[in-house]
Amino acid sequence: MSQRWSVGSVRIDRVVEFEQPLLPPVALLPEIDEEILARHRDWLEPDLLDPDTGRLVLSFHSFAIRTPDNLILVDTCSGNDRERPGKPRYHRKSWPYLENLAASRIAPEAVDYVLCTHLHVDHVGWNTRLLDGRWVPTFPNARYLFDRREWEFWQAEYETERFTDDPYHEDSILPVIAAGQVDLVSGEHEVDPWVRLEPSPGHTPGHVCVRIRDGAWEAVMTGDMMHHPLQCAEPALNSCFCVDPGQSRRTRLAFLERHADGGTLVLPAHFPTPTGGRVRGVGAGFRFSFERRG
Repeated sequence: MSQRWSVGSVRIDRVVEFEQPLLPPVALLPEIDEEILARHRDWLEPDLLDPDTGRLVLSFHSFAIRTPDNLILVDTCSGNDRERPGKPRYHRKSWPYLENLAASRIAPEAVDYVLCTHLHVDHVGWNTRLLDGRWVPTFPNARYLFDRREWEFWQAEYETERFTDDPYHEDSILPVIAAGQVDLVSGEHEVDPWVRLEPSPGHTPGHVCVRIRDGAWEAVMTGDMMHHPLQCAEPALNSCFCVDPGQSRRTRLAFLERHADGGTLVLPAHFPTPTGGRVRGVGAGFRFSFERRG
């Protein structure tokens, strides 16, 4: 399931934690109905919608960006050894994520930056690992970059009653802050001459995309702006996890309009194999066109 792309002199690897038919469409996209699903079933099955279970196929992965100057890891999935009794898909897991990193010739010590597009549980998990009973940074030499607005929002939100049974910030975020490895940055932060952040609020207040450019070549990692290709065809459909539904729709539609029939490689955080592709205009709407690389 490994995938690799080139953007000029920049190399990008997908590092998979897990991929499987995971959720019924209505569980992820509460506003969907049978009529909408029927309109798209012919191209969704079997790779994007499993006909046996009726569940959407989702991938949980990181992207490793190799620029001429840096090794950058984008989003760190859900992690191992977590106590997540309220979320069985993350509870006490032993995913071969570090082995998959090694298969892509990435040593944790070699990572220069860890970028989190936002601070949901499945994008921060491998920020840390359990070592001798303590949560320690998985990437000991990296600077972890969080959008300042994102952290300020969640810092307060994590203290609400909703997170009593799932205080994932305690094992996945606070230890890297305590280690002095976190930099709070603006949504337009430039990491190096090839990689910069781009604000894309809605799913969360400080959600960012990661844009890679080298000359005429360009790619963008969209985080959770869209979880599934169905949201390209039906951009009004929000996930159940969107903090600001109205802004989420506006951000997604503007992105699709901007990139339709262009040359930008789009790399979403949860689209299954082969993950990367382009946005195509289809009639008055859009469709995601997958492309294989490497």
